[in-house]
Amino acid sequence: MRITNAQITATMHNSMNGNSAQLGKIMQQLATNKRLLLPSDDPIASIRVMRVQREEASLAQYRKNIDNVSGSLSTQEANLTSISDAMLNVRDRLLWAANGSNTSEDLAAIAGELENLEKTLFSATNVRDEEGRYLFSGTLSDTPAVNYDAATETYTVTGNDKSREAAVANGVLLAENVTAYSIFGAGMDMLNELHSLVATLKDPLLDASNPAVRAQIETTINQLDGTHNKLLATVTELGGRQNTLTLLSDSNDEVSLVNQKIEGELSNLDYAGATIDLNNYQLALQATQKTYLKINQLSLFSLL
Repeated sequence: MRITNAQITATMHNSMNGNSAQLGKIMQQLATNKRLLLPSDDPIASIRVMRVQREEASLAQYRKNIDNVSGSLSTQEANLTSISDAMLNVRDRLLWAANGSNTSEDLAAIAGELENLEKTLFSATNVRDEEGRYLFSGTLSDTPAVNYDAATETYTVTGNDKSREAAVANGVLLAENVTAYSIFGAGMDMLNELHSLVATLKDPLLDASNPAVRAQIETTINQLDGTHNKLLATVTELGGRQNTLTLLSDSNDEVSLVNQKIEGELSNLDYAGATIDLNNYQLALQATQKTYLKINQLSLFSLL
């Protein structure tokens, strides 16, 4: 079989092009420290890398959600602590009012302090976050948690008792809020009881020795204690959620480290092996080029 000059030239060109392409690929791998430049370089490894990268994207979102939820819970805990302090101040005044030695003037003075604390409690339940959302309104974050109707002189919950949830790990949703509904009840009995007592103690015709007055004070104390216990339980629950977030954050970080290790093993370049391959392809390309030049210089006259 006769091999023509055109066939020899084509073979040499193909060899040089192949070696040049491989040389360029290795140089790009060395420059980027990536073994996988195209999915076709290793289809199975490329699929595994894409899966790891998708999981890493999810973990990044979980970390962001954890930070947001943790910040929100901290803000709520701080506000609930302030409400707790105000309620304890109310209790101190109520115990003072329950002292049988108070005159009508004394009770009126105490009523003035209780009225200010009542306003403080009402304002604190309607606190907003930095984005203007009501913290304790449940999922109705654009609606105040509690409303006061001046016509009926009563407080009512205008938010709901539903939780806003955020994904903080694979398959894990965590409530990011607590509600005024769950602490005070739908009827806001504690605030309404306090408001009614303030009106009684401010009455100019109040008889300080009337047993009904003391009974109303004791009823308000009992209502306050029950609500305060719910509030303290809620604060404890918030602490539990924060602990859960810390554990999940640590777990997500561990998973992320494993993913990074796997991705590195699959996609990072073996520099030692790549350097050897680079030298081999350079030698092969140089050999092919020299051979091509030699063949091109051959003729029938050079054999005579």
